[in-house]
Amino acid sequence: MIEHAKQRFEELKASGLLPSPKGVALAVLELTQSNDVSIQNLTHLVQTDPAMSGRVLKYANAAHGGSLRHIASLAHAIVFLGIFRVRQIALGFSLIDHYRSGACAAFDYTGYWTASLATGITAQHVARQAQCPPDETFTCGLLSGVGRLALATAFPLEYGELLERGLPEPALRAAETERFGVDHAGLSSDLLEDWGLPEIFHQAVRYQELPGEAPFPAGSRVQALTAALHLSARVGQLLNLDHAQRWEQVPALYHAAAQLGLEAHELPPLVEQVVKEWQDWGRELRLPTREFSDIRTLLSSQPQEGEMAALVVLPMRVALVAHSAQLLRTLADTLDAMGLRVSLAADRDGAQRLLRDTPTDLMMVEIPREPGRGVELLRDLRATEHGRQAYCIALVPPDQEAEVARLMLAGASDYLLTDFSEAALLARLNAAQRVVALQGAVRAERESTIRGSGEWARSNRRLMQEALTDPLTQVANRRYGLDRFRQEWSFAGHNGTPLTCMMLDVDHFKKVNDSYGHEVGDQVLAQVAAVIERVCRRNDVVFRYGGEEFCLVCPHTGPTEARLLGERLLEAVRKELFGKAGQRFHITMSIGLTEMDKGMAQVEALIQRADRALYAAKAGGRDRLVAWTTDLPA
Repeated sequence: MIEHAKQRFEELKASGLLPSPKGVALAVLELTQSNDVSIQNLTHLVQTDPAMSGRVLKYANAAHGGSLRHIASLAHAIVFLGIFRVRQIALGFSLIDHYRSGACAAFDYTGYWTASLATGITAQHVARQAQCPPDETFTCGLLSGVGRLALATAFPLEYGELLERGLPEPALRAAETERFGVDHAGLSSDLLEDWGLPEIFHQAVRYQELPGEAPFPAGSRVQALTAALHLSARVGQLLNLDHAQRWEQVPALYHAAAQLGLEAHELPPLVEQVVKEWQDWGRELRLPTREFSDIRTLLSSQPQEGEMAALVVLPMRVALVAHSAQLLRTLADTLDAMGLRVSLAADRDGAQRLLRDTPTDLMMVEIPREPGRGVELLRDLRATEHGRQAYCIALVPPDQEAEVARLMLAGASDYLLTDFSEAALLARLNAAQRVVALQGAVRAERESTIRGSGEWARSNRRLMQEALTDPLTQVANRRYGLDRFRQEWSFAGHNGTPLTCMMLDVDHFKKVNDSYGHEVGDQVLAQVAAVIERVCRRNDVVFRYGGEEFCLVCPHTGPTEARLLGERLLEAVRKELFGKAGQRFHITMSIGLTEMDKGMAQVEALIQRADRALYAAKAGGRDRLVAWTTDLPA
């Protein structure tokens, strides 16, 4: 099936119908395909597009997270990001600029890009859970749904007909395959592969809509990235919906977060931060974004005491707003006799205070006779915290019934004439009760999902941690370490940046086990790992290679800087006391260091060189660092 889709992709690519970067972005992609591209040439090229230059600068300053001083130079920004990542950023922003509209009338181009932007920003924030570089993950998230845009671009009329049918996702993908020979998820994956994104990204994109069907091993990085993209797309969808539709998406959002190991209390602040950056980038890219003052309320996982029971069954909590004293008194007495809990307000200010502070199921609001005042009043009350969710019955003077349509548009759920009969009042209250009870059931289901997601999230987090971490030392295990090593290797090869590797080994470790026992030996290894992690820099990759041997990968680091780091590690181990209380002792460590050469084909060759240098350090007396040279014994 996938092979047939690949063949179909090649046919579509050859047709020239698929979306592709234009202008400077296309030139950047072509330039960076060369292995000998220079930072200077790339900087000159990007400078020819002021908008692209500004976005690269903005992205570089956002990416370093405030850990460095502000980057003001485009050349510095490109050095900081690296050639490969600048290539990806140019690709993503170029597609936004050149595919803001198109011939597919049923495809919401603006909505697609605003949701994609939120997806990319969320993916960048959850990249740590997926053990992937945040800046690359941004581009992956931004373009993870590009197959939809591709189908709308290549087949505007036919794809428009499919979209107008309103098919759910699985049925839509089946219809796409039947009509075009490929679905949007597979097309997204193939495009990302064709544009040169790492394999782990286009693999995850193929399955991110249905992560449960992904054929990836549990705990693997590609499985974690698939879950991260699934959650990110959920956030992107949430931010592109109106309030009522957003409410329905919340349980699925918590479910997706739990799959990634995020607990319920971690989701609201994450989405709030995404919204802030989404609006900021929206202004930069001229994409419309919505205001979300109620996002924490929407995502709150802690209902108020007794809220569930009160929402599910009568008596309802009623806010009665009436400027007519007679109407206020009559309705209050009637509702109270029915067993409803009634709070009163006589004017707009009092009603706003009431709805700000008091949970409310039903609002009953007397509409002023002055033209337009009723619409204003309803909008003001709907803007309050509890007025937003409440069922609203507008109390309309008989001679103002012609205004009902406008009142309904302003937020009224139903209306009742002020000269109402008891039968009319009961009919309105029964209708309100059914809606409120239904809302309560939805809220109960949502809260149950959110609460249940917590333990599942913790379980998934533990599984991911166990799959990626050495249980004894709590640094990365060999499988994950080599995976990251290969990724940094690929990045260095594409960008021409230096990469060094060190192999570190505890000296005379057998004597530690023989003298103090294996339990103390295990404790020493964990303590050594902690010292190594403390001394290393944020971007260094430390993992346990085996036994008492650790591997340290240093991206963007030449041999001189790596040697200084190695000497700091040796000194830190010399100064530390190891073992358990009452039996503290000193140990030393030996280090072998080597640098990546352009002609090297694999990570394993670099590790072999570092091992030879480590052997030389041991043979030379231990407690020292030796750098690999060609004359070291094999």
